[in-house]
Amino acid sequence: MRILVVSMPFPSKVDPSRGRFVYHRVRALASMPDTEVRVIAPVPWFPPVRAFRRWYIYSQYPTAETYGGVTVVRPRYPLPPKLGGYVHSDLVYPAICKAAHRLCTSGFAFDVIDAHFVFPCGVAAVRLGKKMDVPTVITGRGEDMLRFPSMAFKRSRIRWALGKADAAVALSSDIATAMIENGAEPARVVKIANGVDISQFRPLDRVQCRRELGLDDAPVILSVGDRQELKGFHLLVEALPSVLRTHPRARLVIVGGPGRHGRDYTRKIEETIHRLGLTGHVHLAGPQPQASLPTWYNAADVFVLLSSREGSPNVLLEALACGTPAIGTPLSGIRDELADDRMGWIVPERTAEAAAEAITGALARSWDRDYIRSVMENRSWESVAASARAVLTRAIQTHERRRTPMLLAR
Repeated sequence: MRILVVSMPFPSKVDPSRGRFVYHRVRALASMPDTEVRVIAPVPWFPPVRAFRRWYIYSQYPTAETYGGVTVVRPRYPLPPKLGGYVHSDLVYPAICKAAHRLCTSGFAFDVIDAHFVFPCGVAAVRLGKKMDVPTVITGRGEDMLRFPSMAFKRSRIRWALGKADAAVALSSDIATAMIENGAEPARVVKIANGVDISQFRPLDRVQCRRELGLDDAPVILSVGDRQELKGFHLLVEALPSVLRTHPRARLVIVGGPGRHGRDYTRKIEETIHRLGLTGHVHLAGPQPQASLPTWYNAADVFVLLSSREGSPNVLLEALACGTPAIGTPLSGIRDELADDRMGWIVPERTAEAAAEAITGALARSWDRDYIRSVMENRSWESVAASARAVLTRAIQTHERRRTPMLLAR
């Protein structure tokens, strides 16, 4: 099977953290027998002007590279500020189309397109599939299905793509529902959540982990992610005073750097810490190497994710794979993982009060960390890739069955 992956977020040597959740599934697919993969990861064109920090990095991506054994091409396309977002799929389509034709002429005649994020790449990929008579599978990953369909200019394109796609993969129950509500045939929608590297994220000696990180035996509440409003770190800080009434030595640790792909919320978080007099109880650990994250997860008593939007959150899966119980907001990607209350708890609402009550209870409870780990051992990226490959295979077979009568008619 020759698979053409189309995804805007995909790691690069310039930015290894961008789209790692896509990379892990793609890399596991590429490692399967009789499978070849190429990736088109389009990048908005931007001049190398350092003054524009948010956009400068786009000018630094190589036009082609091999990342983690996967061949990636990165065609440029125009994206005018503000207005470009509404017709993003139209703007990116020519670049994707041209790159796909180049791959074909160089010997990679792909059998199926595996597109990530319904908008913009999913829409453009379906157009490409129709043009080249190749089946297309779209994966919905979060706001592309939970927010974008409410925007008129995007909604019509999303509904068209979902109606024409050969299959749709949803990372959560809510995303699957949104896909069906926006034109996907229910029989073509399959739920496949993200996986986790269970060899890297595994239980470690907690005492040793705390010693390495300079933490004492006080209760540790951990959260991980870029410092954006949607991650809810400011709410977590506001919840801490109530937690300290019953656990006076508790410490909140936030791992992650300034928001890169959204508004940076660091100042708001720091202001909340100082306003509540929590300097000695909150540690902003900053961005940490991927290899060190298992140490942080294992050092924690409880992991908390107060996001307002999530697809299938990798940090939650990583924490659970280390055997750490978790608390999360009532989003489907989180609810799906914490449906068993032996894994953790869902707060009824995204507020500091609800979080404080849940954290206080979680710190008082004795959790079976071995049980949590045992559940996650079935969630490897290899198993996720096998499920994805089965969907791609069915899409090819269905496409061929529809195509054969047309060929015979000619």
